[in-house]
Formats: sequence, structure tokens, C-alpha cells
Amino acid sequence: MRTKQLLRIFLGLVWAAMAINSAGQANMRREGSLTLNETLDDSKGFYAATIDPANGFAYFAAKYVYKVNITTPLPLQVGAGVPLGRQAYSAVMDSSAGCAYFAVGTSLYQVLANGTNAPTAGVNMISPFGSSTFLSQLLLDTSDPANHYLYVMTETAGTSSTLYKLALNQYPNLSAIIGSAGTTAGQPGLGYGALDLTNRCAYYGTFIPIAGMPPYLAKFALGAGANPPTNLGGIFLDTETNRSVGAVVLDVANGYGYCDSDGNDGLYGRGRVYKWALNGTAPPTLAAYVDMRTNEGYCHVAAIRPQNGLLYFASDLSYPMYVYRFRLPPGTNAPIETGNLGLLPSTNAVVPAWGTNPTNSADWGEVFARSIAYDPIRDFVYIGRDCADGQTQPFTNQIVKLALDRDEMLLALTDGGTATNSPLPFRESFESYTNGASLVGMNGWTGQDSQMALVNASNYTGSYSGAYPIPGTHQNLLRVDGAVTNHFSPSASTNVWLDTIVQGRYWTDPITLTLSNSPFAACVTTNGHLAVWNRTNAPATGNGWTELKDTSIASNQFFRLTLQAVYNRNGSGAFSYRVWVNATPSTNPQTWYDAASTNQNYLGGVLGLGRFELDDLTVGTPGVVASGVSRNPNGSATVLGSGMPGMAHRLWAATNLASPSWQVLSTTSAGMDGTLQFTETNAPAGPARFYRVTLP
Repeated sequence: MRTKQLLRIFLGLVWAAMAINSAGQANMRREGSLTLNETLDDSKGFYAATIDPANGFAYFAAKYVYKVNITTPLPLQVGAGVPLGRQAYSAVMDSSAGCAYFAVGTSLYQVLANGTNAPTAGVNMISPFGSSTFLSQLLLDTSDPANHYLYVMTETAGTSSTLYKLALNQYPNLSAIIGSAGTTAGQPGLGYGALDLTNRCAYYGTFIPIAGMPPYLAKFALGAGANPPTNLGGIFLDTETNRSVGAVVLDVANGYGYCDSDGNDGLYGRGRVYKWALNGTAPPTLAAYVDMRTNEGYCHVAAIRPQNGLLYFASDLSYPMYVYRFRLPPGTNAPIETGNLGLLPSTNAVVPAWGTNPTNSADWGEVFARSIAYDPIRDFVYIGRDCADGQTQPFTNQIVKLALDRDEMLLALTDGGTATNSPLPFRESFESYTNGASLVGMNGWTGQDSQMALVNASNYTGSYSGAYPIPGTHQNLLRVDGAVTNHFSPSASTNVWLDTIVQGRYWTDPITLTLSNSPFAACVTTNGHLAVWNRTNAPATGNGWTELKDTSIASNQFFRLTLQAVYNRNGSGAFSYRVWVNATPSTNPQTWYDAASTNQNYLGGVLGLGRFELDDLTVGTPGVVASGVSRNPNGSATVLGSGMPGMAHRLWAATNLASPSWQVLSTTSAGMDGTLQFTETNAPAGPARFYRVTLP
């Protein structure tokens, strides 16, 4: 990636820095939004969304379908909307066929993707299942390249449903409908659902709350090839509520599914998250459920990252909306809510025609998450929301882009606030802990939940061959998963050294924002350069970040990061720092950088943000010293000192300190324990001689 593209690398770092003092909201942040150019009569929210990640587009629908480019820093609208005639409520993308399908009332609408061009209307099936049915959910099976199958869940009057199977190689003919399976007398009308293609099953939840009936989860066998689906029964998810079921997501690899409550009953004011066992082709069984917190719930949409053990729900119940983050413990243990991300609280000062929101604010903010699309290639989430800010037509329905606990690495020095837990010098090799131990609450470490900082037994020595900051074994390291911090006692010293081994996970956020309280931060760009946050490239004249062009770090490669922060002020009131990568000083574009934040004169803390691994963290003052000198019988002088393990150091000499003229005598590398020994042959026999030791 070229330097000019650095503007596309870092998003949400204002949040990242501000999150330090409160342990943050993990690695979750709002990237930005797109307000679409809508047709005047499109007054509904984006209830339907689907995505074509391989080609870089997403599709959101209200009464029109809008195509959105997701390869740009923020999503961009492509062309005008395609009319549907009425509100769409579900959508699927058939990428290889170049089209998407939308459930619109009683009908199926096809929209053609047209490559990179604007979308256009395809061929529709008007009320193929009868005029009294409502199409509540579309799901698509593309596992058979010869024939893709569309599963259409319909419901009638909220009391019964039928799942239809369509062979898309016969679409739009009625012969495309090759089978169906209806609900039984004990099952409600069904809506939100998800496919388990490993076991060839589908799951659907209660569509509309029914008095006296708890939320219900139904399971269907998809049927092999052209065989019809069959109803496998289902389960009630609790015995206390009469809510409907919100978003349904699956963790097939671990054998569990998840959904949330959606709707109103006596417990309105908080939602409930359910976990059930998939059980292969057998009926599901309830594993556990957990109540959300007060004023959390009423969630239509969800996203799951099973490989990271994380689950997210977006809410309609709060103003603005929030995304709630859950850890997924193994086995039948219930999900654990560990954080949330609030969207913008203010979008417009106009009081809506219907008055203030339920929290008595004239401004509703970013509210009403109606649909969601996850891009697994670029690892971003897009939420389609509803308009509720009282603006006149065209309405301001939006697509909001979010980052949810992405695999990336950012390491920052912070002001630390009033938290001063760990005395300097600080050394953490992580070798004294057992594998899987949580460091949250240990030795000054903080995190939003106990899983954010885990000791991991990972022998990574094959990917790093240089010297380590701490001598000894290097089997254990810290796995950062979210926002992990450690705070230090203020140091009166004018030099602070940070030295660590870190995994270079590329930071790929698209937009640069300003860090508020981090004097220094570093990450790795997608072109393998270390990038630093600094005043030299201040936001007033640049983007706040500088790529060190003489650095090269492969994706996921471990490297040694060494930082010298000189906290005494220069003439402009800033303190400075310099950086080494793998014991080599970076000099391109320069050697010293002014820190971006000048509101402190001590090290407050260290923040690790993202999902990466960290080892051999040392924070000390000072890093390099000359500790002794002796004259030898042969006329030479031996200078002893300590410095940065395995790194090259210089020996300087001068004959007086009143007006010193320092000269470099020699260069040597410190031992693995940091010890230094220099020899000056034929040392002058003058009355005085002074030595100092520095890094190059």
C-alpha cells in the first residue's frame, strides 16, 4: 500500500485511546455511515440486507433496493434504487448467478447485480404461494453448483407457516417450487431463521408474539437434492415469556445455535439470549439462556464470529442503538455479556413529528437496527437502520459500518489517568503463568472481561530469530483479545523505554481519526510498514500517522518493537521518541518524532488493542547506562554498562564535561541479559576522561 493510502488504514482510534481508562469496549468501534440518496416515497427502514463479499457489494432494501460498494473506506451508493413496490423484509444473494432475491409481502423480487454497474430489476414471482401468505424469511443453499435452492418461509396471520423449497434453475416458473413442509398445530408462525448446511437443516423462531405461548424454535430437514423439506419438530425456549424470536445465528462447528427474544411481554425492558444444541439431524435441545441487562433487547439482528467465540446483537430498545457483545463459553454454558458499543447519540436537532424518544430526548440519534450484513473478507459489519430523526423526505435511512473485535494489532502509550498500578521498571515474560490463565486483575493488567488477556502456550520462535527483551524461555505469551491495559507509576525520569515482542497483525481500518490521549501508538499497515502516531504528521497538516518506510513486517509475523520516549520538553513543548524494529533503528522518514499528545510528562500506561499476541514486555528507566570504568595495565580502558539485550550500542568519550566534544570509540552488541563491555585500547593518560553509552 502506498503512503498516500495511509488515510485508509486507521479508523476509530479516538475511541481506542479514550477507552483506555475504562478498559474500553473491547475492539469495537463505529467506522462511519452512508446516508443513501433515496427516492421520495421510500419512507421505511432497511429491513432486508444481503452481501456479495467476493465482488465487494452489499444490498439493502426498504421499498427500493440499493447497491452499496463495501470496498471503499466508507460504503458508497452505486446507482439509483430499484423499486419493489412495497417494503422488503428479507434478502439473499446468489453471487455466482449475479442476482439477489427479496421477500416483498407475498412475492419474490429478483434484482440483477450487473457487475460493478448499478443494479436493475430482474424477473419476479408475484404471490407464488397465495395472496394470504407473508414471506418472512429467505435462506439460500448454493452448495450444489448445478442447482441452487431457495428456502422461503411464509406465515399466515401469525399463527402458522409453510417452508417452501425452490430450485432456482427453474425460476421464475411455478415449477421451481419443488416441495414444502408446514407447521403443526402446536407450532406458531415462523420468521427469522438460519441454515445448517453441514447437517442439512434449518432453524426458525416465532415470528409474532402469541399470548400464552413462549418463544418457539422449529427445525426442518432441507431434503437432499430435489427432495422436499420436512418438519423435525422443535422446542419452547422458556416457560416464562410470550415473546417472538429475533435474529438466529449458528456455530455449527461447536454444535450450538443462538437467538434472542424480540417483542413485548411482562419482562419488556430487557431481552433474553438463548443457546440450544443443534444435535445433528435430531431435534434441538435447549442448553441455556441468559437475561440481558435493563433496557437491552428487542433485537432483530445478530452477527457471530464462532472462530473467536463472540456473538453480537443490535438493539431497537435503546436510544441510540447499541451493539451488545457476548462471549461464548464452551459446552452448555450460557453466553456472557461483556461489553457494548453505542452508536451516535445525536443525528438531528429537529423534533420528530411523533415527539421525543422514550428517554425524553428530542434527538433520537442512530436508532432501529433493522438488518445486518457481515463481510467475512474485509471483516466489517454493516447495519441497515431506520429513519427516526424527523427529517423531511428524502428520509435519512442509513447504512452504518462497524468493526467488531477484528484481528489487528495496536500498541499505545497512554496518560493512564489516575491509575498507577505497576511500579517501574516493569518486566513481564508471561512464563510464570499456566496456559489459559487470565491476566485480568493480575500484576496490573485490566480488561473488560477475563478472556481479553489470556496466557497462551505458543512456541513462535520459528517466526522470530532475533534477541529477546527478556532472556530465558519463550514458551508463554499474552493473547490480547479486545482492549488490554496496564498502568504504571509515574516516572520522574526523562527517558522511558518500552521493549517487547509483538505479533504484526495488519491494521486495515479505512479512515484516520485523531487519538485523544495517546502520546505514542504503533501498528502495522497492510503494506508491512510499522506506522506511528506522532505530532510530526499532526492532524492539522496530515493524518496523524507516519509510516516508517524502512521497516518490513510480514502479516502475523512476530517482531521486536523498541521505543525510547524522551519526556523532557523541547522548544515547542513536545517530548520525542524514536523506534527500533528487530533491533534496527528506523530513520526513514526520520529518526526522532514529536509525540502527538503533549499534555503529559510521564508514562501512564500501555494499551494493547485488537486480537494478537504479545511477549517479553519491559518498561524501564533508563534503558542504557554506563556503570563502571577501569584502566588496565596495558594502557587500555574497560567500560561496563547495561543496555537493550541483543542490540548494538555505542561507546562515546570526551575529555571534559564543561564543553564536551564527544567522539564515538566503538560499537558492540549487548548480551542476551543486556550486559555491555567496551574496551578502548591506548586510552589517553590525561587527567580526566569521560564515557557514555548510547544506542545508535
